[in-house]
Amino acid sequence: MPRNAERENYAIRSSDLSEDDLLKMAKTIIARIYGRSSNDLLSYLIKNEYVAEETLSQETGIKSNEGRRILQYLSDEAIVVPDKVRTNGSILHVWRLNKPALLAFVANKLKKAKEKLELRMKYEVENTIYECPQCKRTYTLEAAFVNDFYCQYDGSLLVEETNKDMRIKALKEAIERVEYLVKRVEQSRY
Repeated sequence: MPRNAERENYAIRSSDLSEDDLLKMAKTIIARIYGRSSNDLLSYLIKNEYVAEETLSQETGIKSNEGRRILQYLSDEAIVVPDKVRTNGSILHVWRLNKPALLAFVANKLKKAKEKLELRMKYEVENTIYECPQCKRTYTLEAAFVNDFYCQYDGSLLVEETNKDMRIKALKEAIERVEYLVKRVEQSRY
């Protein structure tokens, strides 16, 4: 494991999650779902509390239409909420960061990740997996049986995977880490 990842895991495991840790998780999740520009927009919102639609591209460097699209996605998740601000006799239409909803968003995404890991672990436990030694494609017992235990791509004889226990152990550890993160996020307050 790279040293940076070890430090991040230690930071997450040691005591409660800080606000910075939670925001870093939220940025990572949002960037993977909505793209890198959403990360830049969220960073701007965290620093400035709100972003005005009228000055979106000037303040963030994100194209106006892309910024509005990202804000709409974040609004659908209730991470940002529309608002109005009066300045010098004019009204600006702004988007404010909803930190409690951001926490709920992170917790929900972590719970979904945990569910997917649990499904994958159930699959690994309940199924016998065969692998082609040449192309490394995997087959369930049923698929291997249908192909007479030969790879349908290169004709090699399939062999039963031997590292099943290691994969199951890794999945259990990942599930435990995600459970820990979910608990910490749910206990956090802004």
